[in-house]
Amino acid sequence: MSVDTGGTHTDIVAIDNERQALFTHKVPTTPGKLSSGILDGVKAVLAQAERRLEDVERFVYGTTLVTNIIIQRDAVPVGLITTENFRDILAMGRAYRNENIYDLRWRPAPPLVPRWLRLGVKERIDSAGQIITPLDEDSVRESLKKIIAAGVDTVAISLLNSYVNPVHEERIAEIARREFPGLRLSVSSEIMREFREYERTSTTVANAFVMKPIDDHLDHLESALRTAGLRAPPHIMRANGGIMSFRAAKQCPVALTHSGPMGGIIGSAVIARTAELSNIITFDMGGTSSDVSLISNGKPSLTTKSAVAGMPVKLPTLDLVTVGAGGGSIAWIDSGGGLKVGPKSAGANPGPACYGRGGTDATVTDANLVLGRLNPDWFLAGAGKLDVDLAHQAVGRIAQQLRLGLTETAMGILSISESHMVNAIKLASVKQGVDPRGMTLVGFGGAGPLHMLGLAKELGIRRAIAPCAPGNMSALGMLSADLTHDFVLSIVKNLDALTSGELRGRLSELLETGAKWLEEEACHDTEPILLASIDLRYKGQSHELNLPLTDFDDLGELVDAFNVEHKRIYGYNMTKDPVQVTNVRVSAVGRLSASGWTRLADPALAGPQGKREIWFDASGPQTATVWRADGLREADRIEGPAVIEFSGSTLISPPGWVTRCDKFGHLHIETQD
Repeated sequence: MSVDTGGTHTDIVAIDNERQALFTHKVPTTPGKLSSGILDGVKAVLAQAERRLEDVERFVYGTTLVTNIIIQRDAVPVGLITTENFRDILAMGRAYRNENIYDLRWRPAPPLVPRWLRLGVKERIDSAGQIITPLDEDSVRESLKKIIAAGVDTVAISLLNSYVNPVHEERIAEIARREFPGLRLSVSSEIMREFREYERTSTTVANAFVMKPIDDHLDHLESALRTAGLRAPPHIMRANGGIMSFRAAKQCPVALTHSGPMGGIIGSAVIARTAELSNIITFDMGGTSSDVSLISNGKPSLTTKSAVAGMPVKLPTLDLVTVGAGGGSIAWIDSGGGLKVGPKSAGANPGPACYGRGGTDATVTDANLVLGRLNPDWFLAGAGKLDVDLAHQAVGRIAQQLRLGLTETAMGILSISESHMVNAIKLASVKQGVDPRGMTLVGFGGAGPLHMLGLAKELGIRRAIAPCAPGNMSALGMLSADLTHDFVLSIVKNLDALTSGELRGRLSELLETGAKWLEEEACHDTEPILLASIDLRYKGQSHELNLPLTDFDDLGELVDAFNVEHKRIYGYNMTKDPVQVTNVRVSAVGRLSASGWTRLADPALAGPQGKREIWFDASGPQTATVWRADGLREADRIEGPAVIEFSGSTLISPPGWVTRCDKFGHLHIETQD
């Protein structure tokens, strides 16, 4: 069983491997009481499956909570202890302005830790790891007392060169844990032993910032699940595409950024493998935002340059582009009289106007309903209804301001919203040197299949896939994730000055740490795997490329491989320049047994379920056949114009597109034009 808590809805998936059955459900997210909505959804899915919570062997959770806490800055204050005279590193950041360097009004966001809670202690270790100034333990105690006196119970510890020698950080943590046991600690050398003090400190502080709320949330959720009967150890989705236990998550909660959307990327990679597709673009459109990611040669793209609310979080993360364009994105008129859509969202409560919960703003969902794309009687598989009149009123108010017709305004809302999504797909592909026209677009999320083929047409993409449960795809993908944790150690040194023995020695520490982590996290069916890699760059560069490290003895082959990879990505290489190593990495992977995704067709829903008028574009409405995805069988072929309704999503297939169903229930759509 898996649960994905988003900003608007919470998705629940259960897979019964014995019966080869898939069960899905979607409930509104309960922002003030997340556990309440989760348990309601869990009970509903278990009732469908005729099972008890005691029967669940694997439970995986995904949430946007960490990201939201950092963006909204609604956590409790935290303190920072760093090297004396370096407490302003968070405020200084890097020596560049916002991406728009011509914006004279731009100001950086204030640091998560105010200046009066950023305290320096006397110590100094140089970049070679040598102690220049011993740690003044009295200054440590004095700083900790000041932080506690301010009513703060969470402290980040990030010293200048602790990545190369963490002895002073370890001593500060020891003092804090022994003499001030009530403090929560976020220690940089325990999170990421990597050079670049600003990014390391930012990550360590972000980790501290979310510690208390995540501790409280996971404790409350686990207690509620245990009380309800769960016996299996609960796991949570993390940003690198893997999962970890609740216990490990509470030690490093910053690793949970973008937790929910990562499940969809992992699930898409599984679909790509089963369909023998090596290059796909994932498009996840929910109620609040849309996420786009690239999978090349069957592997999701990883980055260590992610950021949350403009603050670096330098942990390995699946690379994705996010835009504020979702089903709940609000349409509005700017001061110049122009139509805008998003990024503000109606959220789960009150939600779009058509939800009938008091919302009056026109949203993308309301526009889709006005254009006939949504079935008002099949909201959440018939569990609720959408109010067509309220949608007409909301969109009508925008139309009146624009002096346009109702359907014309609704089409305008969709066009503007989809333009944001097209830009996101270009950022994930074209900007990376990849031509999207040769890719397959995998669309999911509650609103993904609604817009997927319109985006494909705009981008020249000829093939798309809607998963068997697109509205629950992120939750479904979590059940294909493995236990994963990443470890890093910086070695800034020319590769020709590094011996294979020295490299092997540096890696041994990470390999031992990774093996220990897997022992602590392992489930009964886990296959332990340790994957080594290395970050390389030309000397003088400020960015690196990561290459797998399989042979420690021939470092010359590493240089050749780096030159080839650099030319592939950037179009050139500099074979005469020295190559420098910056980091060695180890990914500890506990491979879990795969869960089947087969969705059995319901004979009662076979064949067309009716017809309705739909606006695919501004040319006018067309009559489309309506199908239920649960009734589709392998090799079923549907020609557009058509509507295929899932329990938590809707696929719109314009004229010229043909859909066929595979044995897993995934829909493959191709254009005939």
